[in-house]
Amino acid sequence: MILASALMMSAFVSAQAQNVSPVDFMRMNPYQLKANPATDLPYESVMSLIIGDVSVNLQNTTLRYDNLFDFDAQGRPAVVNLCKLANSLKTRNYLGLDVDYNFFYLGRRLKHGMLTYEHNIRAQALVNYNDGPFKLLAFGNSAFVGEDNPAAVNLNVQASLFQEFALGYQWNVNERLSLGGRAKLLFGVGNVNTLVADAKLFTDPYSYALRLEEAVAIRTSMPRAITLKDGVIGGNGGFGVGDLFRNPGFGIDFGAEYRIDDQFSVVAAVRDLGFMRWSANNIEINSHIEDVGQFYDNGGFLFNGMDLEQLGLVFSDLEYQELFLDSLKQYFQLQYDRGASYTTMLNANFLVRGNYDLDANNRFSGQVQGLFYKGGFRPAVTLAYNGYFYNKLDVCVTYTMMPNSYDNLGIGISGRLFKTCNVFLTSNNVLSFLNPMNMSGLNVQAGIVFVLRPEDKNNEYE
Repeated sequence: MILASALMMSAFVSAQAQNVSPVDFMRMNPYQLKANPATDLPYESVMSLIIGDVSVNLQNTTLRYDNLFDFDAQGRPAVVNLCKLANSLKTRNYLGLDVDYNFFYLGRRLKHGMLTYEHNIRAQALVNYNDGPFKLLAFGNSAFVGEDNPAAVNLNVQASLFQEFALGYQWNVNERLSLGGRAKLLFGVGNVNTLVADAKLFTDPYSYALRLEEAVAIRTSMPRAITLKDGVIGGNGGFGVGDLFRNPGFGIDFGAEYRIDDQFSVVAAVRDLGFMRWSANNIEINSHIEDVGQFYDNGGFLFNGMDLEQLGLVFSDLEYQELFLDSLKQYFQLQYDRGASYTTMLNANFLVRGNYDLDANNRFSGQVQGLFYKGGFRPAVTLAYNGYFYNKLDVCVTYTMMPNSYDNLGIGISGRLFKTCNVFLTSNNVLSFLNPMNMSGLNVQAGIVFVLRPEDKNNEYE
């Protein structure tokens, strides 16, 4: 029951991870400021409302459709192959989701730079899990015999839904150096954060008795629609505006760009450095094995067999089978309690980029990016080309390598309509559309933004 609940939770949130979008490299797209706050945009003002920018980023490092089945001669799935799936997984595997919806964006050029304000709604989820439960299903407990060789299940989940109000400034220090920063006021709507979600199944090498030890501790902060009364989770169906302005937090982004000469420039930026304080409607979920009968053993569950009569009844008597299963459920209990306030850190990330401008309209870039997650680190390396054509069309092509994900070919296209309207659509992995069941990652970003360009006809982009 405990393991099933944990896996269901992971499925719910697993659908943030490394977000490397072609937009980050498109010089005419105002939203490139999200990647590097020091970027000097070629506009006097920028504005979007409701439909400005929607970004969805999915990541799946190792789970593949092709590794779940054996296929017949026609390429149709014929047999489920759990051994093939288990052997394809790494010791640590990741699933992720990052949704960023820009509700409002406003930018205005001042004397030495640009002042920006934006309102975003963001959803993030990161899940990492081990290969233990898959190997247990595939090979059985006989592959995990002995006190030093348990079948282990380990799951870490961090998921948040929050609002972001950001005020930023990009400053041209001189002709070569520009700096940028963004301060972000955050309000959390909901959070799920695992402290521990582990289980170990030991098999005695002589009697083959099974002993299960498990520990689950999860901290959550829920909207008021989720209620806790007498240790039972329920709902009242209510969700108000007040739910959107609780659980305050703060974050900062900052960056720098240095133009070495007319062709070469370097960029460095740090994003999402900050925290959120969760204190509204906190619920802690803990598990324990209850002492309710013969299978309880010093905090664990010990199954050392059944006599022949019991075994016969389990297989032949439906009423006894139901009673037996109900009695087993009594050992595994989830406990819900009011929780104390807690703090979570944003998933900070950084980038370092080098640019080479072949001319005013063609740029080549190389970038190293990294994401920090619960003490872990996820790197990404990207090569990119950005071209601007016919004074209307902004095109970008990227190739990104990440751990266990080496087929990320991205394309971004932005068109200028009626002089002031930019419409864009990008994806960092267009190949995944050809084989979606085996994709390792996918970012789709689209929107409409209105811009006002300077009257200077000598602008290099004219």
